[in-house]
Amino acid sequence: MEKGFVRRLSRPLVGAVLAACFSIPALTAKQPAGGAAGVSPAWWGVRLEVTARGEYAVSGGETPVTGDYVCRVLWEGRLEPDDEDFLLVHIKTEILEWRLRERSGPPGRENVLEAPAAPGPAVRMNYVIKDGREVEFFFDLGGISIPLHASPLTVALELPRSSGRTPGGRGRAYGDFVGRGSCRVVMPESDLERRSPQRHFSWDWRRERQYFGNGQILTVVQSHAAEAAVTVTVH
Repeated sequence: MEKGFVRRLSRPLVGAVLAACFSIPALTAKQPAGGAAGVSPAWWGVRLEVTARGEYAVSGGETPVTGDYVCRVLWEGRLEPDDEDFLLVHIKTEILEWRLRERSGPPGRENVLEAPAAPGPAVRMNYVIKDGREVEFFFDLGGISIPLHASPLTVALELPRSSGRTPGGRGRAYGDFVGRGSCRVVMPESDLERRSPQRHFSWDWRRERQYFGNGQILTVVQSHAAEAAVTVTVH
């Protein structure tokens, strides 16, 4: 298990970015399972499951490339009270499903490649923020490069992630390309007082970018439909 913490945020810094494996200001459950009102639970179990179905296309080179994939991953951990703070403990991650198939060449004579089952995409819970009466989870998936076929260009496959609040960021962020729904994964603080609350989120994402490589202008279009479910269990 991985464990870490930071000190409680002072009032001016509420909502600032926290490092992965952190603590947040202590919350007191009014009626935790198996306990009396006003007694903090021993810890909260956190389960995040993310599902994505996506596509991509690389054009402008000698041979166009298209691909599609299905991804389902799991992150599990827990929040532990630590005096006036919390520890965020990473317990495990698991690739529940991962398939990627890529095609290159003219219709009827396509060359098909499939990504290996392992290693699959990496899933990380980067940090969590308590801002006012909300608790927000920040995760990302990554670690896969495309295309699989030989190409003058290699880019990262854009997999789902939650919205970020990194101050001073440059350029457009992942969330700027969400066309439907919201990639903000957040639950009210009051959910931490319930037995096993679960929140569901879904969004559609699409981005088109151009790159210059080997004397050519290559266009890469990526898109996916994503779902995220967060369950917090009082112990």
